[in-house]
Amino acid sequence: MTPSDATRRAAALIAEQEAHTIECAFPDTWGTLRGKRVPAAHFPAIAEKGFAIANAAFTWDMHCELWEVDFANLDTGYPDMHAVPDLTTLRPVPWRSGAAIVMCDTIDKTTHAPIELDPRHVLRTAVERIAAHGFEPLVAPELEFYLCDENWNPLYDDVQCYGIAKGAELEPILADIRRHVAELGIVIEACNTEYGPAQVEVNLRYGPALEVADSTALFKYAVKEIARQQGARATFMAKPFTGFSGNGTHIHLSLRDASGANALAHQDAPDDPIGNTLMARLVAGMLTRQRELAAVLSPTINAYKRLTDASFAPTYVNWGGDNRGVAVRTVADQGAASRIELRTASGDTNLHLAVACQLAAAADALENEYPLPPMCTGNGYADQDQPRMPRSLIEAVEALRAGPLVRQAFGDVFHRNLVQLLEHEITEFDREVTDWERRRYIEVA
Repeated sequence: MTPSDATRRAAALIAEQEAHTIECAFPDTWGTLRGKRVPAAHFPAIAEKGFAIANAAFTWDMHCELWEVDFANLDTGYPDMHAVPDLTTLRPVPWRSGAAIVMCDTIDKTTHAPIELDPRHVLRTAVERIAAHGFEPLVAPELEFYLCDENWNPLYDDVQCYGIAKGAELEPILADIRRHVAELGIVIEACNTEYGPAQVEVNLRYGPALEVADSTALFKYAVKEIARQQGARATFMAKPFTGFSGNGTHIHLSLRDASGANALAHQDAPDDPIGNTLMARLVAGMLTRQRELAAVLSPTINAYKRLTDASFAPTYVNWGGDNRGVAVRTVADQGAASRIELRTASGDTNLHLAVACQLAAAADALENEYPLPPMCTGNGYADQDQPRMPRSLIEAVEALRAGPLVRQAFGDVFHRNLVQLLEHEITEFDREVTDWERRRYIEVA
């Protein structure tokens, strides 16, 4: 679609929906949508050239606290970048009358080059690297979240995984979510109660990586707002409740070849436990990189409390077939549905960056050959011959800093800024006195 065609389509959609406000959004480093609301009458003026916004949006923490990082600081003055709407993503906001939303790319206001920290740019870079090998990556996420009351207590107390009757208690909210995100153009294939009280899992339809990552960011936005409209709260926090299941993000990955076929579907290695030489090669390379990528896939202090044994969250860098206790699950011999399921990301991950880094690992596997560890055929939490996933954000950041993949794939600027952001998160936690510490020590010490 040419720029002029996209502009005409955007104008027609705005008129058809009688939209008075356009939400121009992009994901920040943490995956939170940032941007500006623009009156529909003014939108044509910024539709192709964009609007100015401070580059601090990629260098602050989840609460917009700023500190000195190399990319932007007081010496640089936190200058403007430009956010340019990707008009192909414009769509109405069905749960709020008169609003539409469009995803944006951020560029340098002088050179017009992409901002190196922009998650959409990072993901495009990874997709292009896979494309250079003749493949288009298709992904599908499984997303988990809790529905809570205004005080952040789950909407019911017991655990009824896959419970139809118990799930009916959440239907006033979930039915609205399904209806509205369908109108948003996001396809939900299924949803169910999960292994925690009022915990929900939603499967989004597979598609091109950037399209699905955008849809996931919009889905999370929709879930939170629709829940609030009904007097509830939704959280994708990795481990919101002690003693209950954490929230994960599983990424299903396949590669489409030039003919349009799933390249992971061919059973060309009958004596191999996977049966597909390409899938085996990818799994070997991606396992090699999971520890290095852990800080991107699980970017918070809290996320590592999810990674406990016998929790359906992986604790070892292992792989298996139809086994939910491993880091990488191979869904092979399923024809067009054959795929790799990466189970290492937490619910609070930025899917743009998580998919980008997993694709970088996949591209590295296409360019270099790594040994495939033995298949785990039993208890994945007893597979102690394999490396253990990082137990803390500190350990994960050390692996990210030392590893070459992210730096080589996305550049020194992105790698250094990400490490500095995560180190700040660790520093903030280290100086905080927690409720657990007070309960544990205040009387007996």
